[in-house]
Amino acid sequence: MTAGGAGAGTVRRAVDRACAGARAARRALTLFAPRPSAFGAAADAEAAAVRAVRNARTFRYHYAALQWALLLASLAAAGHRASVLFLMAASKVLIVCVGFLGAFPRLALLRRLVVAAFVALVLADLAAAGAVANLMAALAVGVPVIVLHASFRVRDDLEGPSPENGEEEEEAAVVEKKEDGDVEAGPTRRSTAVTPRSPK
Repeated sequence: MTAGGAGAGTVRRAVDRACAGARAARRALTLFAPRPSAFGAAADAEAAAVRAVRNARTFRYHYAALQWALLLASLAAAGHRASVLFLMAASKVLIVCVGFLGAFPRLALLRRLVVAAFVALVLADLAAAGAVANLMAALAVGVPVIVLHASFRVRDDLEGPSPENGEEEEEAAVVEKKEDGDVEAGPTRRSTAVTPRSPK
């Protein structure tokens, strides 16, 4: 293979990875905020609390990514370039470790310990760099957005059809097919019964 062909293959693979990443980001954004009708007020405070807990479980990775992006943006704007690079590298290591440990359900406790160690490492780095104020600013912007999203995001479009509804629809389809068969076979039976036999 020539150098030009190898270079073209590398560029093509890079473009494919970029396109796949863009599609994944678009799907995640669509799930996070699909349309205005996906948001609505709860009936009462108890329903709002239940919805917030469920949304926190469903969108925990979205909320973490949002808060992480706000923190990095705050650090970059304040000129803490070393902290930004360190946290980006640490986050990649965390993703690899959590993804690897996720394949082993028995290591759930170890996975939580890794996440806790990562959080402690981030706090230590921010304290050493004197960027605790940037963390507070990122939390001041991100937490209200997360609370509002968790409280008003309706999860009806996230849940598939229930088994009962599926069974009812299947039974309705079977009944409809039977009725169609009776209608089609009805005239044939009536015509057979009415038509007299020819005398021999």
